[in-house]
Amino acid sequence: MYVPSREYQLLNPTTQLALFSICISNCSPLLNITWNIYQGFLNSSSNVVKWTPFNSTLSYQNVWFFGMNTSNFTTANNLFLQNSQIEYWSFEVIYSFVDGIGSSSINFLINQPPQNGTCTIDPLNGTTSTLFTISCLNWFDEDDIKDYSFYGM
Repeated sequence: MYVPSREYQLLNPTTQLALFSICISNCSPLLNITWNIYQGFLNSSSNVVKWTPFNSTLSYQNVWFFGMNTSNFTTANNLFLQNSQIEYWSFEVIYSFVDGIGSSSINFLINQPPQNGTCTIDPLNGTTSTLFTISCLNWFDEDDIKDYSFYGM
């Protein structure tokens, strides 16, 4: 099993991702802000992630991607849900100025769901006033997540 380095933030694929960037010094005059999205694939022989541009960025602008040219960038969870074979994502922001370019990026690893456990609920039927007990045992999480929240309706 590959253990990722600390350079990756775990990302829940069922939630949207909102990123904010700010220029700290020598920030004017600002010409443009651009966000680039990269997908990563792990080379199993070297344990190195190879990055390639996510080529559908323009097709999904204002559908999955919002704020591509602002300091506030958001991507809908559809990016991760409909590309579930991709475990690594990188988001890069580039600031263009009259005198040069500045950039920064952040890398994410998709958090894998826990596996192999079971849950039981007692009683199996009830009303809105019934007190239910949910017991979950023997779950394994390869990302070493210790706590989960469960919501029922």
